[in-house]
Amino acid sequence: EGIEASEQRLIDQIMIDLDATPNKSELGANAILGVSLAVARAAAESADLPLFRYIGGPSAHVLPVPMMN
Repeated sequence: EGIEASEQRLIDQIMIDLDATPNKSELGANAILGVSLAVARAAAESADLPLFRYIGGPSAHVLPVPMMN
């Protein structure tokens, strides 16, 4: 039993709660971001959508700007 990749906000919140530090020093911000992006890619693949369309919705016409930390 697990959590569906489409539950992005829930998965992100679980990681934030697990870390519980203001600067994400326990799990690490890069690790949290990497897992979050992997979940988004998995959900997009499952929905048979390109990642930018999955993130931006049906009216997305441009690729999102990469997130850096």
